[in-house]
Parts: sequence; structure tokens; C-alpha cells
Amino acid sequence: MLRRRGPQRLPLLLLLCWRLGGAAPGPPHVVVVLADDLGWRDVGWHGSEIRTPNLDALGAGGVRLERYYTQPLCTPSRSQLLTGRYQVGGGGGGERAGGSAACALLLELLYDWPFSPFPWFLGYLLGSEDYYTHERCVPIVAKNITRCVIDFRDGEEVAVGFANMYSINIFTKRAIDLIANHQTEKPLFLYLALQSVHEPLQVPEKYTELYSFIQDKNRRKYAGMVSVMDEAVGNVTLALKQHGLWDNTILIFST
Repeated sequence: MLRRRGPQRLPLLLLLCWRLGGAAPGPPHVVVVLADDLGWRDVGWHGSEIRTPNLDALGAGGVRLERYYTQPLCTPSRSQLLTGRYQVGGGGGGERAGGSAACALLLELLYDWPFSPFPWFLGYLLGSEDYYTHERCVPIVAKNITRCVIDFRDGEEVAVGFANMYSINIFTKRAIDLIANHQTEKPLFLYLALQSVHEPLQVPEKYTELYSFIQDKNRRKYAGMVSVMDEAVGNVTLALKQHGLWDNTILIFST
């Protein structure tokens, strides 16, 4: 997790716009995939030992924007993406500031466009949740105890039935279900903000086995988390192709 202050230059925006040379059948579908705390060199096309074949393929077939800037932490980066404003001007004035009530969010602006609105939310309200229990734990030093609560919401309700399910698999399945049930003639806007690869370092063991040659156990877990994330992007891409949306889709991947 980067801790340096100030905007950082990252090369992880991939833009895919198909049928650039011809007339598209209508307004494009837009899919935005946002990874969390993914490092600059932790992708295949930058020479990493971590394997990212799906992201590599998307970049090779699309456009890589290698010289843009983002914040060094997740919260201000998400805030800027959703509000279009530098986080200091978005309310609160601090490094972790979010959007103020006066800021129109990206999805609200899209209601004026022909996109199909999705009045749903699946995810976390805070950060650093357990990938399996979906709990956020906070130590209370004065009492020498730790309190944990489920921080997982489906809409405005506590999400139930997801215990021991790895979060990125939950998010990917929901995204694929939405794509599968979408009417292709209506433009789709999908914002898939992944928990990966934010701490804690947790991943199914079969993914760390791919990196047995990495000696540092934390780096090995992190590498496995990147592989799961890459697999998720590949599965979403495949769903777009299988359900007839891909040829008219703009897919943006960033971190």
C-alpha cells in the first residue's frame, strides 16, 4: 500500500473502444473496473513476475495511458474518479477527503444520458475488511480488546449469505449476472470497484501456489491476489463477449 504523499504517476489505465473506424450501433456500454492499491510494476507488461495475461491482452488490443496521475491512497482516488474533482476541493480538505454533498457523482450525471440506471450497491462502506468474513475489526487499546462488525451491504441492507466467500468472486459474479440480464440495445454503465489488492493479504491457496518461487510469503500472497483480480477482469470481459455487448463497449481499467 503506497504511503507517499501527493499525486503519483501510474500507468494502469486501459481504454478499449471498439469499432473506432465505423459507425457503432448506438451509444456504447461503459464498464469501469477499479483495482485498489495495485502497484506500477505488478503487471505483466511492465516485466513483473506476477502473471496478468488478461490485463496484458486488453492493453495490447487497446490503449495504454502510461502518464497519468492518481492519489497514493484508495479513498481520495475513488473520490476523484466519482466526482471529477481534486479531493481537497471535494470536501474535508484532507488527504482522505471524500466528495461533499454538493458534488454530483458520476452515476448521477449519467442519468441525463441514455444509460440504464442501476439503483443498486454491493460492497463495503469502510476499508480493510476481511476478504472472507467481510468484517471490519477495530482494536480498542484502552480495553485490550478488538471489536468486529460486518461491513458488507447489498443496497442499504446488511448483505447476508456471503460468509466464507472470497469478496472478488462475489463482486465478479454480481457483475456477470448484471451483464447476462442486460438488454443489449440499452447502454450499460457498470462501475466495478474491486477490493483487491488492498490489505489484508488474503487469497485462496491455489493462487499462491503459482508463485512458489517467491520467497517472501507476503509478496507471494500479494501476487496471488493480483492473479485473482486479473482472472476476474477476464471473466467480466468474457461475459461481455458471450452476451453480445463487447463490440460496442468501452472498458476502462485503472487503480
